[in-house]
Order: sequence, then C-alpha cells, then structure tokens
Amino acid sequence: MSRQKVNAKNMPIFKKALERRSAKAIPRLLGMKDIVPSEFRYFSAVSNKAAALAELYSFNAIKTPIIESADLYKKSTRHNNKELYTLDCEKGENGALRPELTQGILRAYIENNFSELPQPVRLYSIGSVFRKEKMQTGRYRESTQFNLEVIGEDKPMAEALLITAAYNFFQDLQASFQIQINSLGKADCRKEYISKLNSFYKERGRRSKLCNNCKKYLGNNMMALLDCKEEACQNLLHEAPQIADCLSDESRNHFAKVLEYLDELGIPYNFNPYLVRGLSYYNDTVFEFWPLNDEGVASSKLALAGGGRYDTLVESLGGRPTPSVGLAIGLERLVAKVKDRLTLPNFKEEVIFLAQLGDQAKIKSLILFEELRRAGFNVRQSFSTDSLKNQMEEAVRLNAKISLILGKKEVMDETIMLRDMESGVQETVAFKKIKDRLEKKVNRKEGVIYG
Repeated sequence: MSRQKVNAKNMPIFKKALERRSAKAIPRLLGMKDIVPSEFRYFSAVSNKAAALAELYSFNAIKTPIIESADLYKKSTRHNNKELYTLDCEKGENGALRPELTQGILRAYIENNFSELPQPVRLYSIGSVFRKEKMQTGRYRESTQFNLEVIGEDKPMAEALLITAAYNFFQDLQASFQIQINSLGKADCRKEYISKLNSFYKERGRRSKLCNNCKKYLGNNMMALLDCKEEACQNLLHEAPQIADCLSDESRNHFAKVLEYLDELGIPYNFNPYLVRGLSYYNDTVFEFWPLNDEGVASSKLALAGGGRYDTLVESLGGRPTPSVGLAIGLERLVAKVKDRLTLPNFKEEVIFLAQLGDQAKIKSLILFEELRRAGFNVRQSFSTDSLKNQMEEAVRLNAKISLILGKKEVMDETIMLRDMESGVQETVAFKKIKDRLEKKVNRKEGVIYG
C-alpha cells in the first residue's frame, strides 16, 4: 500500500488546532527577524571570518552594552527620538538601544582611559544595533554590524587600511561591489559648501522637484539633501555644486594621499562628489561599498559597508581631541549576497610577522601582506607602528616563527630580510621568491582562506 502525504491544513480537526495555535501565538515585533538554524550557519561563518579578518589586521575585540545613555547618540548624530528605541532605566537615566556601535566603543575608549595606551588603538566589535526606521532589503530594525575603529590616528594610511581590509574581505567572499569615496573636508569647508547649496536650491523651480523629506531639510540640514535616495532628488543633485571645490589645502592633500595609497595598492574606486554618509559626525574621507546587480550596476540603496573619518567625535563625547576612522559592515545583507559561496577559513597556527620601516616599505609590506594572506599563511603585522623595536616585540608576543623585515634598502634592492625567531638566524631573500622560501620554512594547510 502506498503512503499518501497528509496535508494537515486540509483536515478539519488539524485545521482547527492550527487556528487555535495561531490565535494564541505572540508574533515577533515589527522589524525584527529570526535567524533560524538553517540560516545561522551562514551567518556564523561570515561572523567568524569577520573576526578573523579583524585579528589579522591587529584589531582587538571589544564588547559594549546594548543599552547606552540616549544622550550618547542625540549629541553626536542625527538620530532623534523617532529613530531611537528609548527606555527608562534608573531614576534620572534615559537609556536607548544602540543604533550603531561606534559611539559605545568611543565611550568605552574614554571611560577606560584608552588614551593612555600607545596610539592608535584598534578595536573591533560585532553586535546587534536597533533603529526604528523604514525597513530596507537585507536590513531590519534589528541588524548586526561588524565595526572596525582606528582611534588616535590622523594619517591617511588609516583610511587606506580600512578600505583595503573591507575590499579584500568582500573579494574573498566573492561579493561584487563598487567602492564610492569622497572628502567632506572640515567644518569650515562644509560651511562654505552649505552656503553654495542654499543658493543652488533657492533658484526658481528646484525646491518643487524635491521630495517632501528634503523640503524639510532646506535651510537647516542641507547636507542631508545629498544623502536622499529618491530618484528626483538624485537627478537634481547632479546639477548641484560639489564640495570638492570648497576643500581646504589640508583636506585636499589628505584626500589625495588616501587615493594615492589606494592606487598603489591596486584598489579600484569611484570618486563620488556627492557622497556624504548618513551621519553628521564625519569629516574629510567618507566611503561606501555598493553592491553590483547582475547587470553590473551599483546601488546606493543597498550599501554593504560604509565609514569614514570622525576627528571630532571623541571630543564631543567628553574625551580629548582624538582623530579617528571607522568602518561598519551590515552582516545580514552581506550574508544574503554571498551565502551560496561560503567556505570555512583555513589558517595554520604558525605565525609569520611582517615588519616594515618607512612609507615605501609600508606600502610594499601591505601588498605582500595580502599576497601571503591569500596564499594561506597566518601572517600578522603592525602597520601603524613605525619603531622596528616595537614591531619585533609584537612578533615575540604573537610567538611568531618567522619575521619578515622590509626597509628602505630592501625596497630598493627588491629583497626582504627573513629572520628565524627561534634561532635568530637571518637571510636575505629576493622579494619575488619569498613565498617559495616560506613554503619550505612554514608548514601550512593548502586551500583558499575565504571563499
């Protein structure tokens, strides 16, 4: 006798039972999403790869509270009461579910006196954020962010390092994307630019073409007009003045250096003169990673990642003036894009430490770092440290088996110094042969690191 599949919904007794259960069930809140076991393995794989990436780039993990003071966000961003999930805490305390990770990390930096540590301080965090906003594809009112923060660094190398890290992360996950980048300058630059925007939108006929939200921003939040995703506003924006014309020499030179580093590293990007990011605390460099559709068209509405420089944010939260750069990646949206191509990382325990001296050596070291990482070597670095002594101390702390040392002479000679950390024996190796030499010195597993 053949067994027929029973459809419980079509059987009266079971149908009534289902109706009773549905009537009693308490649904999840609007904008929240379950990550069920069948999806969680993908989410976990990407989260683990994100943490591994952060560790490779010498970021230290930090976990901050989900609930912070509401003032932490109201004073530093455009987040208002409508966006924040607020709640009553102890008497006299107004709390909020964090809408992003950056402010909590900076609060911890200030409160725990991280400014007394050697600068910059590199921190990363993975956690839930909450925004009571219009839901988007791949992002709900609760979403998970992966943040990288370089705190206490004013050099353009910091932006280049974060962009490079995200670029290689997405490349390894086989995500297709386009990097958008711009400079907002500093406060004086934006003041001049806002004046020009005001004049532009006051001209006859332009105000009527704006969406209702943008009309509200006129005169009081002009930069928000640049962040609108409505087609009509975007079309009008192409005629608007560009902030690049208002940059100071300092901001222009800083931005040029960031682009120079990206060019040297072979990182493709699109200069977008109207990119501003959605948060008000940014200055100078801002950037986003836009996914490409099947036709190769980038979408600003579905950004995979974004970040930039925020040199005044620490001070606005009560700390010392502290130049900083950050990056945030939305994990749910990323998982949805790459889940079919995920594989597990495959790192060997033996550590190779890459040390450098000088700007040219730093650039060449970063290129070599990515080559070795992709080849499956467990390579570490401290690119923000200039002192060779301090770098070698870091190599000892990491229990590195091999240290590779690249200085001005090695760059000119196209060689690199290889030091066996156990025996202290050093040898000079041709730069193009270093991977072959490491193959003989270090045991490693074969295979691709990510994807």
